[in-house]
Amino acid sequence: MKKIYPIILIFLVVGVYGQTDLLDDLEEEEKVESEYAEATFKGTRIINLQSCELPAPGVMQFMFMHRFGAFSEDYLYNFFGLDQAVVRLSLDYSFTHWLNVGIGRSSRSKTADAFSKIRLFRQQTGQKNIPLTAVLYSTFNVDGTRPPEDLPFYPSSRLSYSHQLILARKFNERLSLQLTPTLVHFNMVETRAQQNTLFALGFSGRYKINNRVAITAEYMMQLPNNTYYDRVLQEEVAYNNSFSIGLDIETGGHVFQLHLTNSSNLADPLWISRTTGSWGNGDIYFGFNISRVFTIKEPDRAEEPTW
Repeated sequence: MKKIYPIILIFLVVGVYGQTDLLDDLEEEEKVESEYAEATFKGTRIINLQSCELPAPGVMQFMFMHRFGAFSEDYLYNFFGLDQAVVRLSLDYSFTHWLNVGIGRSSRSKTADAFSKIRLFRQQTGQKNIPLTAVLYSTFNVDGTRPPEDLPFYPSSRLSYSHQLILARKFNERLSLQLTPTLVHFNMVETRAQQNTLFALGFSGRYKINNRVAITAEYMMQLPNNTYYDRVLQEEVAYNNSFSIGLDIETGGHVFQLHLTNSSNLADPLWISRTTGSWGNGDIYFGFNISRVFTIKEPDRAEEPTW
């Protein structure tokens, strides 16, 4: 009997170690790190539309957007559209990996704006499986043009707003798609036929050709279609949906975005709901976006990837 005790003791010890190893394996499985989708899009804008991307925490971004005049507007006489150029300047800053705020100024309608971008959740696999990235984007806009002298001036009538829910998915290393439900509100409209609040739905995508070049496209469909008064035709005419195609070229950490679009406006409420240009009539505007980032504050710890 005394000879059996050491054998039983050995089996008990081995059993305890085996159980410990099993618990360690289970804990290791629970510690699986999340893998986030990186570079769903290469910039914070696709063309006109905001993308799901935010600059990294502590990073300030300066963006310059430019549109030449339309091909149909005496293009050569207007120096390849340069004489009718529209520009927008903006500056934004990311306080955290989920919050970005900024200000901007567009030359068309002299519109000043403030905006915020809040990431709700991010596409990831591993500890959590989330198939989409979701971001809330909102803008507050002020029309800076001088009001007519013969009409009363109400400051609130110059205000407009836009709100977007950005839903994006990176399917693979080449293809990313985005759906953007949108609401636009104008405190004051031009005619009784126009609506103050409009709904739109944006469709956009990116296809990566190689490590440095990608094709982009976006389409903003208005729901329902709204109208404006055409002084030449002397009747109500429907605004057009915005459609744009582009080419992203990455050079040493910077992305140059070249594109063609039927929208000349750059302020969000205007290009979304007040596009008068038509691709069929040759109202096509060539333009580009250029951004430059500055690291204002180095992160204290490693953040989840944001580009």
